[in-house]
Amino acid sequence: MNNHVCIGILLALGLGGCASARLDVPRAVNYAASDQQKARAAHHWDVLAQDVASRIHAKLQSSGQDGQQVYLAPPASAVFDRSFHQLLLTRLLEQGVRLSTVPAAVQLTVDTQVIQHRSEVSNGIQFPVTTLAAGVAVIRDLALHGTPTGAALAGVGAAVGLDAGRLALNGGAAGGPTRTEVLVSTSLERGHSYLARTSDLYYIEQADSTLYGAEEPSTRMKTWKVVGQ
Repeated sequence: MNNHVCIGILLALGLGGCASARLDVPRAVNYAASDQQKARAAHHWDVLAQDVASRIHAKLQSSGQDGQQVYLAPPASAVFDRSFHQLLLTRLLEQGVRLSTVPAAVQLTVDTQVIQHRSEVSNGIQFPVTTLAAGVAVIRDLALHGTPTGAALAGVGAAVGLDAGRLALNGGAAGGPTRTEVLVSTSLERGHSYLARTSDLYYIEQADSTLYGAEEPSTRMKTWKVVGQ
C-alpha cells in the first residue's frame, strides 16, 4: 500500500479515536428533520389568521357553542398585533363566528412573544472539510495526472479523521435558518376556563422583530471628560 495512503488512514483512525475519550458534557445531537415556516410578509399573517379562525370555529362547533358571541380582546400596540387583530376579526366573521363589540362571556385573546437566540449557529453540510478537500484534491489530480494520487488520498483521509473527531466530540446539531422566532398564541376563554388554544412558531428576520413588539437595540452614549492642561 502506498505510504501516503497509509498515513491518511492512520491519521483518520487516530483522530477518530478521540471519540472514545471520556467527555465532560453530553454530545449535542440533532432533532429529527422538521420544517418551520418563516413569516416575511403581511400575507403570511393573513394565512395564520385564517388558520386560527378555522380552528376556533371548529372548537366552538364541537363544544356546542357555535351560536355563542365571542369578544376579541384589544391587541397590543405592536404593528403585528394590530394587523393580526384586524385580519383575525375578518376571518372569524367569514367563518360565521358571532363577534361581540363589547366584553362577553367568551373571550378570545392573542399573545405574541419574540424569541431571540444569541448563539451564532447555522445549518450546514455534515462534513465540510471532507467535501472541500476531496473536491479540490481529486479535481486537481484528475486534471494533471488523470487519476487521484496517494498524496491526495492521504489528504482526504486526514480530513475525514478531522471531521470524525469534531463530530464525535461536539455533535452535529446546528441552529435554524434564523436566530429570531415569534410565538403567536391565542386563547379562547370562558370565565376562568380555557376552551381552546392555538400556538404557532415562525422564523422571522431579526430586523423585523420590532414589528412583533421587540425593543429597539439600545444605543449607549459615552461621555468623555476633557481636562484642560
